[in-house]
Parts: sequence; structure tokens; C-alpha cells
Amino acid sequence: MPIISFKAKIETIYNSDDTPAWRWVKVPAIERRHCDMQTFRNHAKYGSYTNSDLFGGMVKRALKETGVKEYIKLHEIPANVTIDESGFLAKVTIEV
Repeated sequence: MPIISFKAKIETIYNSDDTPAWRWVKVPAIERRHCDMQTFRNHAKYGSYTNSDLFGGMVKRALKETGVKEYIKLHEIPANVTIDESGFLAKVTIEV
């Protein structure tokens, strides 16, 4: 499975009475540096496009198909996403 990973800060969103509503992670604009290019090169669907200008659009479309949006709420994590909160920055790994 092709893997996309990045680090991001977990943000807490508050209600109007200053109680925490939810926590989320903002998904950055995914570029080649976020992708494990070896796994993408070995994949049947993405392998021939890894060195092309079409690769960025294919990755964006794949993220949309798997349910990854602009933000990932920590109480609604899609099945193909893992979030490691052990450090200062959370490490987010997405399997496409």
C-alpha cells in the first residue's frame, strides 16, 4: 500500500462556554516529500505516474476517495489513517 505521512500539531476547538468540543489535525497540501515514493513506484496504479506532473492530482484524488478531508477530527479518524500522538507533533500516516 502506498503511504503518505506528515507531522502536524493537534488543535483543540472549543465551544462558546470554553469547554473542548473536539480536536483535529490540519492536512497540509500533500506533495512528493510527504509520499513514500518507493511504495508508490511499486504500486500497479501509481507506478507509471510517479515521475510525471499528473502524480499530484492522482494523490489528491486518492485522498478524496479514501475520505481524508482538509482536517481530520480525532474522534472521526478514517479507517486508513493512523495518528501517533506521543510527541509534540502528531505523526499522521495515510494508506492510499
